[in-house]
Amino acid sequence: MRSDYLFKTVLRLLIVISLMVSLAGCSNNTEKPIDPDREIVLAAARDLTPGDKDPYYTSSILQVWEPLVGIGEDGKPAPKLAKGWQHSPDYREWIFELAEGIIFHDGTPFNAAAVVKNFERYRNITPRVSPFYLFDINRLYPNLNDVEAVADNKVKLTFSQPFSTLIYSMTNFGSPMFSPYCFDSRTGDFTAVASGTGPFKIIDHVAKQYTVLERNDNYYDGKAKSKKIRIKNIPNAETRYSALKSREIMGVLDIGSLTPALTSELIKDDDFAVAVGKSTITHYLFCNGEKAPFNDPRMKRALSLMVNRDVLIKNFFHGYGISTGNFLNGASPFSKEIKPQRDVTEAKELANAVLKGQSTTITFLLPQYGIDRYPYKEITEYIQAELKELGLHANIVIMDWAAIQDARATGNFDIIIGTQGLPNLEPAVLFKNYMKSTGSANVQYRLGYHNGEAEQLLSQLDATLEIADRAKIYDRLQDIAVEYPPSIPLFDEMNLAVHNKKIQNYEPLLYGITLNKIEWVK
Repeated sequence: MRSDYLFKTVLRLLIVISLMVSLAGCSNNTEKPIDPDREIVLAAARDLTPGDKDPYYTSSILQVWEPLVGIGEDGKPAPKLAKGWQHSPDYREWIFELAEGIIFHDGTPFNAAAVVKNFERYRNITPRVSPFYLFDINRLYPNLNDVEAVADNKVKLTFSQPFSTLIYSMTNFGSPMFSPYCFDSRTGDFTAVASGTGPFKIIDHVAKQYTVLERNDNYYDGKAKSKKIRIKNIPNAETRYSALKSREIMGVLDIGSLTPALTSELIKDDDFAVAVGKSTITHYLFCNGEKAPFNDPRMKRALSLMVNRDVLIKNFFHGYGISTGNFLNGASPFSKEIKPQRDVTEAKELANAVLKGQSTTITFLLPQYGIDRYPYKEITEYIQAELKELGLHANIVIMDWAAIQDARATGNFDIIIGTQGLPNLEPAVLFKNYMKSTGSANVQYRLGYHNGEAEQLLSQLDATLEIADRAKIYDRLQDIAVEYPPSIPLFDEMNLAVHNKKIQNYEPLLYGITLNKIEWVK
């Protein structure tokens, strides 16, 4: 009896101890609820706030400033700070009705007088380069004569020539609005932190390190979900990946936010997700058309026919891309679907006709930023092998962007791989930059592009008023760019919104993410 009693007593003690250990373990594994106002930390490959000399001060991705005309969910121009517009029958006068009751972050009212001041700044900074898009009022608003306030909430723009696609040109980076008290009226440089009307305001910034955003509680269209967001500048893709895995950051944004390979690896972890959307970025090969062999249009055509875009997307972009033969990005409302052509036999015949059966050595430049954001090293090595079949022995040279610019200036290159985005929804600027003999990109990249029909069509645009008629010209220019490519499109990028599942509503936009909607999961 006694031994039986002792056995039962010891058993009861063991059960109690086991329960205590189990409860203690459960207690240690229970996470504290996340403070909904806790700072959310994200990262980008570049500094999204270039600062006082930049035409925009900070990228539109950060939702600090807003344009007069935005982009709707259908990909077409939509009201933003301008709630409506009308034009004269000849498209020389446009009147914009402004949204009322809106104030800039510094308390200054947004009104017609502020819009006029911003247009004065546009003239003073033209042309002004940016890591985002060049700002040039003469390209965005060609033949603009006058901007005047005709009422407190109405602005009239007057042109010496008709401008029927004005609102397409004004979208996003085409019409940024800032408080007149945050920039120098003479130089256009910012004298204080950019004060916009957006759902966030900048409260701290250290160049090439981070930007801290705080919610604008006076935002007219509903407050942002998060009180504070920190955007870190982490140039290296592997470092951004490690920061995500270690929970140092909760998401990535901007172009090349995370390489497709790292994205595919990351989402094997159930703690992470990726949402995919269209992007305004296209990847191209830019060929030096001012010297052999690419001064012969047949060689550019041969290269376009030789490149296996499907392999590039499948093997190196893990399916996160849209193969295209169209020079114009698919996000443009004027873009049409042009499937890429691949014909190795014709490509070799064209190359042989140019090289006359000989082979030649060329220089293939790879920008360092491409390695930091994309699998460009692997892509260029694959294309290098394809070029060899055309009789072109390519030496791949990795350079920083300053060195790339020097090489362009001296013409010391044959091919450069890179990107081009859509600054707004008016494709005329893009076509003129690349397909006009005096176009800026044509000159800077030494494309040597001359096509009589394209030149004639581009000249017709200025006198073509109706959107439908302009669309026909854009259609034909897209077809010409297939047969006689100014640059060779590889594929349209896809916007990858990669994030930890502890934050929600992290969705891609055409440019950026739904920053004002993200929040901690409750």
